[in-house]
Amino acid sequence: MNAKTKILIAEHDASDLELIQYELNNSGLIYVSEIVQNEKGFTNALNYFIPDVILSDFSFPAFDGPAAFKIRQAIAPDTPFIFVSGAIGEEKSIELIKIGVTDYVLKGKLFTLNFKVIRALRETNDRKIKLKAEQELKLSEGRLVRAQQLAHIGHWEMNFSSKDIKWSDEVCRIHGLLPGQNLQSLETWQSLVHPEDRSLICKNIESVEDCLHDFSIQYRILLEDGRIKYINCESKTEFNSDGKAIGLYGTAQDVTKTVILETRLVNEMRSKQSEIMAAVLTAQENERSEIGRELHDNLNQILGATKLYIELAKRDQTDMQMLLKKSTDCIADVMDKIRGISKTLASPGKQVDLINSIKNLLADLTMAHPIHIQLRESNFKEKLLGEKLKLNIFRIVQEQLNNIVKHSQATNAIIKLSRDAHEVILQISDNGTGYDPLNKTGGVGIQNIRSRAELYNGTVTIVSKPGKGYSLKVTMSMTLFMSKPQLQKTEPA
Repeated sequence: MNAKTKILIAEHDASDLELIQYELNNSGLIYVSEIVQNEKGFTNALNYFIPDVILSDFSFPAFDGPAAFKIRQAIAPDTPFIFVSGAIGEEKSIELIKIGVTDYVLKGKLFTLNFKVIRALRETNDRKIKLKAEQELKLSEGRLVRAQQLAHIGHWEMNFSSKDIKWSDEVCRIHGLLPGQNLQSLETWQSLVHPEDRSLICKNIESVEDCLHDFSIQYRILLEDGRIKYINCESKTEFNSDGKAIGLYGTAQDVTKTVILETRLVNEMRSKQSEIMAAVLTAQENERSEIGRELHDNLNQILGATKLYIELAKRDQTDMQMLLKKSTDCIADVMDKIRGISKTLASPGKQVDLINSIKNLLADLTMAHPIHIQLRESNFKEKLLGEKLKLNIFRIVQEQLNNIVKHSQATNAIIKLSRDAHEVILQISDNGTGYDPLNKTGGVGIQNIRSRAELYNGTVTIVSKPGKGYSLKVTMSMTLFMSKPQLQKTEPA
């Protein structure tokens, strides 16, 4: 022992004290001692000297060993207490040891003192180590219990021969039992499982006994109040020293909240996909209706007039050339209108050249409508975009420009394309009549734009006031595309 051992010696006889110190000096102990001869000195030494071991005579002129032992019990019950006396008999010493005295040494056999002091110190140190280990184990178990409660996860064991299952307190809580009901039978466990999942549990356990493999399953339990919980169970096979499978052990975790959230997310994604599909279909139907009206109300009338001119030319030789000229002009007009419809419907191509496609679109629009449109680019690199994303950007530009020329009465418009990190930003603004967003809901066109943006985890922002123009901002991820949601196999009942 490197540190000095502190020894409290309660002894009034100078000769006996000298003999005790002589023996201690020959023990090899590195120690420091405190000598007391009365109750006050003994009590003070326990409080301030704080000894590692106590050596006490049995009787003093105004004090005695049993009184010293009682004080030690009250103040320092874990400190070794050894009687060193010539007046105590072996029978009395045994009685004292039974009530907690560490040991005794007869003054006639002081040669045994060192051995008993060292043994007492070693035993005390061993007890401290054991107590510390037990305290740390208790703390660790407490932390484990708290961690299991926070994570809603517990551990369990099952014996193949008895079919008994030992659950931790948290597994009891998960299954609706009180903490402390740790020992359960396989039948009790199965009775708590949802009727539709009981065969799943039985098959897995039987399979493990036959094939000795680990398994992971998710099952439901049905509580007394009718609630359903989802449990994720992980297990491993336990073997004895001979390599024989004797049981299972594993964990059980309450994953109800996770399953419900995942199911809700799937349903929301399905609902969102349905909304997007509905918007796309509505846009397609409106587009077909628009084409139908164009064919019926415009092209059909022009072709009807053309037919009339040709019929007149057959009967009227005088104005034949003029009527045929009008017929030719009408046919050319029809061809131009068909070409315009075709451009609106056609994709820019398998390999979309976004910027040039937008420029061509602007050229066609400005030829037919009195509006000036600028295209600006800032940190925009078309080669970084996927073909589908470029096509969606083109369709949004096409949709919004169509809205502008039809409804805004604008004379100027600006298209800006830029990039910020992994997002592409499209802004389209005009100086038209605008509108009050609070008093008007978006039409099919803006719904179609929102649907296209949502496919790329995008957002659509509109800023407009009556008479103050209109500004549309669309951001879309360059890397994310909404895929079809994968449905969970297990859904809430």
